Amino acid sequence: MNKDLLLQYLSGKLEKPAAREVVVWMALPENEMLVRSYLTEIWEENRVTIKGPVPDFDSMLHSIHNRIALLNDDVPEQTLRRQSPVQRFLRGFQKVAAVLLIPLMVFTAWWFGRQYLQTDSQKLTYREIFTKPGCITKVELADGTEVWLNDGTRLRYPEKFERKERRVFVDGEAYFKVTHNAKRPFIVENPLMTTTVTGTEFNLNAYSQDGYFEATLTRGHIALSSDHISKKVDIKPGEQARLNLENKSFTIEPVNPMQYAAWREGKLIFVDEKLDIAVKKLSRWYNVDIILADDVLKDMPITATFRKEQLMQTLGLLKKALPIRYEITAEKQQADQTYSRKQIKIYAKP
Repeated sequence: MNKDLLLQYLSGKLEKPAAREVVVWMALPENEMLVRSYLTEIWEENRVTIKGPVPDFDSMLHSIHNRIALLNDDVPEQTLRRQSPVQRFLRGFQKVAAVLLIPLMVFTAWWFGRQYLQTDSQKLTYREIFTKPGCITKVELADGTEVWLNDGTRLRYPEKFERKERRVFVDGEAYFKVTHNAKRPFIVENPLMTTTVTGTEFNLNAYSQDGYFEATLTRGHIALSSDHISKKVDIKPGEQARLNLENKSFTIEPVNPMQYAAWREGKLIFVDEKLDIAVKKLSRWYNVDIILADDVLKDMPITATFRKEQLMQTLGLLKKALPIRYEITAEKQQADQTYSRKQIKIYAKP
């Protein structure tokens, strides 16, 4: 007996002979732990999916109840007498299985609704890309939208978009050149913010582990929504929205959009950038951990352009431009034979 067969039984899809075998198998005391495990996995995995029109739940209930009643009449009396209290509970589970399936299926329909075409029974196929440190990747989506991914960025997207919307997930930094389609909005999900557009160009710097989100609009229009802001916000070309969970701030300011898209050409540009934001970007740029040891450094502004400089050259330039000193901790080999990232601590000069 396997979990898939049990799921088919609970869904009322098995004919009487096969279903009777499932009932008898479930009733045996020696199968108690395995049955518990299967039932738990079926519930947690929400493996019952809804495709096409909403099912007729009343008819489904009637059908499954009738099937259960017939099967219970066929369970050998000897087997029933051998049942433990737990097994009798599991028999009770069979009788309410149809009732449990209703919230399960409704929840599943809601959860997977974005992954299934509402008028098509075929499941969407998703792809996921992760850009390694030091790499920049370009992806073209099914609608012609172009996406550039900075290092350490994860993008999840369907091979074919739904008919009513185009939805992707990104965690990291990405530049989007979205193909215009007013009837099918393009939605970028991120743990910190959701971005909705119809056709536009914009840059997202949104690494969830940093607790920092930055959206910069080159052309077109974007709308931002999140639990972290009170209402949906519209951004105009030449504007940048920033959400910083560390200090719980949300701002919109005019900027030069190309400055924030320069990473596609291998350049990192700062213009009066606060040092605490700059070091986040430099950390990913050089694949190291840069830590500001003194809070007074966080709001210190920096203006600079980096392109092919080595890490030590960049640190030297920062030291000349700002009243700082730094300490470097070398990489160390760990128990799993991997190496920890190099750590750089920056201190304010007394």
